[in-house]
Amino acid sequence: MKKALVLSLLAVFAIGAAVLADGTFTGSWNTQIGFNLAGPNVQVASFNSTLKVDYTLSGWDFGTVAMFTNTSFPNLFFSATGTLGAFSLYSVVDFNPAIPAFHSWVNFGEVSIAGVTMFGIWDTYNFDGATPNIGTGVTLGAQATMGDVKVLGLAFFNMVDSSIYYYYYGVDYIKGRIAYVSTCTGAWYNPYTSFIAVQTAGCTLGWTGADIYVDIPFCCLDVGAYLTMSCANGFNGFGFMITNIQSGISWLNLDEVDIDFTINSKAVSTYFSLNLGDIACVKPYFSVDGTGTQIQGITLNALMLSCTIGNVKFIAGEIFDNTWASQLNGTSYTWGFKVDGTLTNSGSCIYKPWYYENGEYYNEMAGVSLNTDGCCGGAFKASVIAFFDTSSSAPVTIFGWKELVATASIGIGSNVSLSVGASFEVPTGLHLFNLGVTFSW
Repeated sequence: MKKALVLSLLAVFAIGAAVLADGTFTGSWNTQIGFNLAGPNVQVASFNSTLKVDYTLSGWDFGTVAMFTNTSFPNLFFSATGTLGAFSLYSVVDFNPAIPAFHSWVNFGEVSIAGVTMFGIWDTYNFDGATPNIGTGVTLGAQATMGDVKVLGLAFFNMVDSSIYYYYYGVDYIKGRIAYVSTCTGAWYNPYTSFIAVQTAGCTLGWTGADIYVDIPFCCLDVGAYLTMSCANGFNGFGFMITNIQSGISWLNLDEVDIDFTINSKAVSTYFSLNLGDIACVKPYFSVDGTGTQIQGITLNALMLSCTIGNVKFIAGEIFDNTWASQLNGTSYTWGFKVDGTLTNSGSCIYKPWYYENGEYYNEMAGVSLNTDGCCGGAFKASVIAFFDTSSSAPVTIFGWKELVATASIGIGSNVSLSVGASFEVPTGLHLFNLGVTFSW
């Protein structure tokens, strides 16, 4: 009741502020409730409610996100995005009202002058989220393109050196992870610390390191050169990342050759993958087996079927091996199905079996979905997916069938949508039942 009262007060405040000011008011309120039906009594297994309010005025967007669960009020975000002269600015502050405590405050700024884009991130972070244990870090960078040559430079001050992510994914991608919500779990990250992380608690901005990357075409190749320095070691090393290599074999890609130098070492790494050509409704997932530059075999790890007939979509999948690397000498990941049946190697997105304990995953699935117009001016979507596990470690059930997941949603006009979902487990029967509603304006 208290949570509903707080949500109502926030909504009323936001509406009042929008009415009094000359701006644009938008937002949404999403609530999902899950019921556990496995025991003798029906229990609330989960409750998640998110209120998002945005107010736009004179080119600036001011936002608020309040998140509630069945046990706490874990997150309250405030954000501001806009321009000030030639500068683009973005700021997000996050509180944990349940403690209560300050969690983080991240600021991003960017400006382009004479073809050079300069940017910076200021991150103030509470390491434990309860007792003040504040750390502050700064990242400064610049990038420019001169013909076919691209240059990126970064300096870190009490920040973890994450320059390789800036190089591979780009500055805009990193900016998007300042306040990031997982599409699988709904969890918010501010910031996403794999990319933006203060190194230690403390308010002194000691230099962590600096990196320079240069992309340049050379003959028929694309060459990326890098130089890296750090406070701990001074000169860390330099190297070259060579791509656009033609293997001469139509089905084999030599994706990249890396040559890395340190003060006392040199290493050469090669990365191979398969070129499968055109794919119809069945997509195979192969990996190249071997070590170093020696290719010893090819393994079929998974098969995925996707076929759409009118408004109906049929899907099916078989995973032969849950762990593989897409490239020879690349990083191996655990693969599994999402709850919607798609294949993923993101651990938090894999839909885990009800008997999950030591890494068991569903290895087969089949389903059907419908996407059409609803009766009330909105879209209607429904799906039914059966999950199987035929591995020796799984509980014995008929045909290896372990679970059936059914979902449906319908839009009422353009501002309201309702959703329902259920999980049927074999052999226990109906286990989870979910209800959801979203209001938008």
